[in-house]
Amino acid sequence: MPQSTPEYIYVEKPIIEQLISMGWQYIEGSWDNPAITERENFKQVLLIQRLKAAIKRINLDDNGNPWLDDIQVQTAVSQLERLGANRLIEANQAATELLLKGTTVLGQDSKQHTVHFIEFDPENLHRNNFLAINQYRVDPPWATGNRGFIVPDMVLLVNGIPLVVIECKSPNLDNPITEAIQDLLKYSNQRGSSQPEGAEKLFHYNLLMIAASRGRATAGTIGANYEHYVDWKDTIPSPQAEIAAQLGVSELNSRQTLSAGMLKPANLIDILHNFTLFKTSGGRTIKIVPRYQQYRAVYKALHQLQHNQTRAQHGTDDQRGGIIWHTQGSGKSLTMVYLIRKIRTIPELRRFKIVVVTDRRDLEKQLADTAILTGEPLQKAKNVKKLEQYLQQPGAGLVFGMIQKFKGGEDSDEEAEIEPIPKNLNPSENILVLIDEAHRSHTKTLHTNLLEALPNCVRIGFTGTPIVKAAKKTTLQIFGSFIDEYNIRKSQEDKVTLPIVYEGLEARGTVTQGDDLDKLFEIIFADKTPEERAQIKAKYATKTQVGEAQELIKAKAKSMLHHYIERILAGGFKAQVVASTRLAAVCYQEAFVEAQREIVQQLEHRAPILQSLDTEALESLDAETRFFAQALPHLETIRKLEFAVIISGDKGDDSSWKKWTDKSQQEINIEKFKKSLDQDSLGILIVKNMLLTGFDAPLEQVLYLDRSLKEYELLQAIARVNRVYDDKKTEGLVVDYYGVDIAAALSVYENLDTESAWFDIRAELPKLRDRHQRVIALFTEKGCTIDDVDACVDLLRDERLRVEFNDCFQDFLNTLDTILPRSEARQPYNFVQDAKKLGLIKKAVADLYRDEKLNIISSKEKVRALIDQYIESQGIDPKVLPINIMSLDFKTHVQRHRSIKAQAAEMEFAARHHISVNYEEDPVYYKNLSEKLTEILEFLADNWEEKVEALRKYIEQIQAGRTTDETGLDPKTQMPFLNILSEYSQKQLPELAQATVEIVKHIRQEIRRVNWGSQIVQEDLRRWIAGYLDDHDLVSYNQLEEVADKLVQVARRNRDNLMA
Repeated sequence: MPQSTPEYIYVEKPIIEQLISMGWQYIEGSWDNPAITERENFKQVLLIQRLKAAIKRINLDDNGNPWLDDIQVQTAVSQLERLGANRLIEANQAATELLLKGTTVLGQDSKQHTVHFIEFDPENLHRNNFLAINQYRVDPPWATGNRGFIVPDMVLLVNGIPLVVIECKSPNLDNPITEAIQDLLKYSNQRGSSQPEGAEKLFHYNLLMIAASRGRATAGTIGANYEHYVDWKDTIPSPQAEIAAQLGVSELNSRQTLSAGMLKPANLIDILHNFTLFKTSGGRTIKIVPRYQQYRAVYKALHQLQHNQTRAQHGTDDQRGGIIWHTQGSGKSLTMVYLIRKIRTIPELRRFKIVVVTDRRDLEKQLADTAILTGEPLQKAKNVKKLEQYLQQPGAGLVFGMIQKFKGGEDSDEEAEIEPIPKNLNPSENILVLIDEAHRSHTKTLHTNLLEALPNCVRIGFTGTPIVKAAKKTTLQIFGSFIDEYNIRKSQEDKVTLPIVYEGLEARGTVTQGDDLDKLFEIIFADKTPEERAQIKAKYATKTQVGEAQELIKAKAKSMLHHYIERILAGGFKAQVVASTRLAAVCYQEAFVEAQREIVQQLEHRAPILQSLDTEALESLDAETRFFAQALPHLETIRKLEFAVIISGDKGDDSSWKKWTDKSQQEINIEKFKKSLDQDSLGILIVKNMLLTGFDAPLEQVLYLDRSLKEYELLQAIARVNRVYDDKKTEGLVVDYYGVDIAAALSVYENLDTESAWFDIRAELPKLRDRHQRVIALFTEKGCTIDDVDACVDLLRDERLRVEFNDCFQDFLNTLDTILPRSEARQPYNFVQDAKKLGLIKKAVADLYRDEKLNIISSKEKVRALIDQYIESQGIDPKVLPINIMSLDFKTHVQRHRSIKAQAAEMEFAARHHISVNYEEDPVYYKNLSEKLTEILEFLADNWEEKVEALRKYIEQIQAGRTTDETGLDPKTQMPFLNILSEYSQKQLPELAQATVEIVKHIRQEIRRVNWGSQIVQEDLRRWIAGYLDDHDLVSYNQLEEVADKLVQVARRNRDNLMA
């Protein structure tokens, strides 16, 4: 890369300088000579000589001397090179395991000995080699000459192993981080392209993929999509002020902070060694590295464990513990795992017995499953006696125990059946007790017994919920001070969790103190007369009776299912219902099935009429008809929808409840719920208490409340919907059918603790008006109205303005989606109508300028359906791609534009797109076309009449296609190869034509092979072509490889034509 570009000056160069200051060596890469980066060719990704030297340097005998000979070193290197996995994530997992555990080689004593590739001992990190190379060219197997290779801006190698890939983007770009991530996904073949486009081998060993610009950087791992790339906002264990002073700045920016926090050699090795995990979720393997708050919390906890006073030293209380408060959804369970793993690497802490305590069975299972990732055997105490046995054992260990055992299920006294633990059972100071959800369990009897049994232990409490004001003092007295805090607001800023929209009863009608039961009946039975409502209400005197009343449950289930279909279903997300009792939960399941049957029957009955209505007719219909019109495209999904109950069991339960209380069946239903609706039809779970804490299902977007929840229980419950999933899930929803005063219920917390925990849906209305005004102003400020589509499209020829329009329009649609289907979206101002008009403009712009970034598919399903219907009503199919330049209707299509500028733009951008898409089929031919187009545009500039005529003739030439010349070769299957040969060879045309016939004949034979897609077959073809060119002296010797590569690439791109 030229060193005068903004990308190099403002991004790449500062990163290089910071890396050098932290102890990295640096080599300036080369696009032309692999030897500069210590490789034999650009297909290599490992620096073999550095790796071999490091292996000898790291692996020493008892006397501190190298013991490996060259053959043994080569054996170890071969193990690292041949991973034996087809998929990238599998190869990465295999490579990571080798890096962490090492491999084995046969020693001189004929025994297997472990060989390590990286030195992890903090005292001996100097034995590793840390090298940064910029512009690190890598050739995929199909790369040809100077085409098809990738060049990441920077690669960081440890002992010659590429652990980090950094892509830098100019600050002048509109979305530099997004574009950098796009390139990283392309380089690693993770964009879902039908054809390989990257060099996966470079990422087999990858730990971090980093997208960087001038002031910001984000990091992700293999398998991460755009939304999973996050900032790193701490430099621990080094103070931020110290790093800023070293860099000569007053305050670190995001890029500098990430570099210092993740890429400092000691930190990078630490993250690989102690904070890297793989786990399986929904049948998919996921790679996990820590978020900055997890890493920070672990280091703060370790500091207290190592430096604070024990109980004996202090005289009263142990000072080594404290509270880690990390909000729900921010990875608290993994923080525990990281802490345990890290403790086991520190000599003075390695001997600690670690006891993990939780107060719910479902949390115990979740934590135990997560803790398996530590790699340490677990001792799960199934009862108090077993817990006593494990605690009494001397030495290290990892013990799991519950804070109480329930007797009688969810509706019974939680303190029943508690057996005391003997006092002073184990007086050791080397016991660490990790208490999950410490805010609510620290007063439990068993917890008190536990602390008396382990009088000198360290206590670290983990909580995802803020601590109640009244209990804060008590909590701090028991656990000590806060070790680390990561609140709701911070997690939302970091996009670790989503904002939660709360829709209460008052959102559907004013509720005042004392009349909430009246309002409940008024809302749920809105379709009844006042007299009928009075009769129903007379049956039920209290909310408890209301909670279990089947008539009311049926009405609420119908309302919830309507809401789910209107608001949630189109996005593919799922729902949870919180019932007042276990009986109510079972009744809800039956009511949902009945409501589902009624909706399906109505849809089938109304389908013929609804299908005949256009978009404008739908707008004029009543809300109920609009609901069925919106639901009709999802009829089959609604028909298959399933509903399940998860509740605890009791001896007196009806036998029909067994399918809802059976533990194994509950596990099955939980797994079904975590799968997408495409994979499994279980869409709604109904609970009473279970799954309100610690249940992690990112597909869940809405929680329907039908019982009283307060304080931590309410915060825990609403946090079920705040998990990040994909870009279509922008918030979670809590819909209140009980009348919970959420502000009052959370008033027991400090204001700062619950800041941003939720926002009322009514607060979105001002935001909707503001975002609507901003997108409309883009046109009105330049003298256009959105009713003049042609003028708006012409205005958006400016690419920067297109980007701004896209961003503003997307913000407007996201807020509109939150409001819909509420009447405020259409009254008093019809925001929906303007959204449709803007959607039509966006479609026209995307088609005319062939701008894929403007695809309406980025919008949510609900608003996208409205816009698509409107576009269809204007005679345009929103699913149809822009017309192809080769279409017989292209000329007629161009003439439909009333503006001559639009006609010129249509032909120009259609031609650009045609050249771009087809370039690889015949590079020489399309290069000539591109140069001709540039010549027309530059020569005629603003002379629109002549430009249109010149472009018309130019398009006709393209449409006529390549004709057979004097060689008689086929324009599609043979001419592309001849064109390449002609560029490199001095031979006469007839001789080159004959050679082309022979080469293409052989290529046709090869591509018909079953395993044509394999790298080995294509490499064999490349060698054959190079040999043929050499034998017939067609090109100079030093160009043989380059020409052979290009011919193979053209063969790959023209496979279908050659197979015909």
